[in-house]
Amino acid sequence: MYSKPVFAPADSREVYDFIDRTVFGTLVTKSPDSLVISHLIFMLDRSRGAHGTLVSHLSKANEHAHLILEGAESAAIFVGEHGYISSSWYPGYPVRDSAPTWNFSVVHCHGHPRALDADGATAHLRDAVGHLEQGRDQPWNIDELGDEGIARRVANIVAFELPIERLDAKFKLGQDERLPDTCAAIEHLRREGGCPLAVRMEEKNRHRDKSYK
Repeated sequence: MYSKPVFAPADSREVYDFIDRTVFGTLVTKSPDSLVISHLIFMLDRSRGAHGTLVSHLSKANEHAHLILEGAESAAIFVGEHGYISSSWYPGYPVRDSAPTWNFSVVHCHGHPRALDADGATAHLRDAVGHLEQGRDQPWNIDELGDEGIARRVANIVAFELPIERLDAKFKLGQDERLPDTCAAIEHLRREGGCPLAVRMEEKNRHRDKSYK
């Protein structure tokens, strides 16, 4: 993935937090004839592997499933907050001579998937539900399905882990623009209601000037 040093994450924890926050990703797997693509949820185990391990699942009816069982080369792609940044938001110097751009956060996780057995699939579903239900007033528990209900669903999926062999991250959030321009874009996004992108831009640019708030 093309990037610049200024767009690199501060450390691996920032990347892992991003994956945990995003959850939903795109799995791209190489087949003999083409690329196969599925959109899935992923749980991250930070403690396993050189760069962590992703765990996910998909329907057995998905054509992607046989490639997972074969351990075909794959990449999971996570896209976070993103949006158009207009030069019309920038202060003039005396003209607004910076081009518009698109700010975004993206992470690519490369590896070879390994299928999980029924116990591993059940553990993954428990983990996923627990992660996604946290903070709710009355969180749903997978045990409400009962043993038969869980087993019936596990029988219809292929759960797998993807040990991350290579991890690429790019957080393009205005770090390479003039600070007054980036600050103006953040304020405009706030007024338009684009708060998630504004928050990420603020986080990545706060260090650039001690007076920046």
